[in-house]
Amino acid sequence: MKASLLLALLLATHSVSMAATALPFRYSFENTDLIYGADDRYEVNEYANPLFIEKARSVALKVSARKLSENREDPTLINFNTRKLKQVVPQICSDERFVDQVSLGDCSGFLISPNKLITAGHCITSEQECLSNKWVFDFKADTKVIKKSNVYSCKKVIAQKYIYNKIQVNDFAVIELDRPVFGRAPLEYRKKGFVDHETPLVVIGHPLGLPMKITDGGRVAGLNNIEKETTFRSVFLRRNYFTANLDTFAGNSGSPVLNYETGKVEGILIQGADDFIFNQDRGCSESRHLSNDALNTYEKVMRINHVPGL
Repeated sequence: MKASLLLALLLATHSVSMAATALPFRYSFENTDLIYGADDRYEVNEYANPLFIEKARSVALKVSARKLSENREDPTLINFNTRKLKQVVPQICSDERFVDQVSLGDCSGFLISPNKLITAGHCITSEQECLSNKWVFDFKADTKVIKKSNVYSCKKVIAQKYIYNKIQVNDFAVIELDRPVFGRAPLEYRKKGFVDHETPLVVIGHPLGLPMKITDGGRVAGLNNIEKETTFRSVFLRRNYFTANLDTFAGNSGSPVLNYETGKVEGILIQGADDFIFNQDRGCSESRHLSNDALNTYEKVMRINHVPGL
């Protein structure tokens, strides 16, 4: 799934089989995504469209509670583990983007009501996982310390499914936070119908557990080359998901995928192909790149209006 087994912290998930060289170290990037065409990831404060900068305020990062601690000098602040991506993944190529940024979490999520957050189902698979993780808002590139008011606990799992088989794809979790979130508007989302083919998309989340990024340049795609091998089944399964050529990585699981034209959430990022391949000549792992051809589009987005009970 879209973020699992990230940097030895993520969950084991069902794999999409792709022809990529396996990484020769303990961190697994299976079931995650890659770069289509140009790398379209932006820091939140550098993004051109203010609409999505505002919507980013309603997106949170899932962080293990063990990585957070109260600031001794100021109890209103929270300190966090500051290990950089290049330290967490020591064999990542030195010229990869964002290697000097902190890698803190393993999944993304977003508000759908003042006290409810939605993410991918493989990001929260048990009540224990609910209780042992926090949800952090406003974790961005310039964050040095986190406001305690921006950290929320998972009170309970309201609904969750994590199913990938020949008859259905369901990957979502709706959780109740420990208190209402004020000053951040729940994201509007599609209530019925299907998003049109070629609709431009924006995804907001935390690739590789990094500070929040806004990513555009993606569009709703048709069947990819794997799906075309079982066309009838794939069309049937797509009642719950669509695919898109989004530049997303492990850690983006649970990110909102928004319609660039309406600003509404179309779905939840749940699955994709391998992010990284090992370059034997360079002796390091580098981002996998594919063209923007629809046949190469492997990112799955769970249709939000197919999440029961919303």
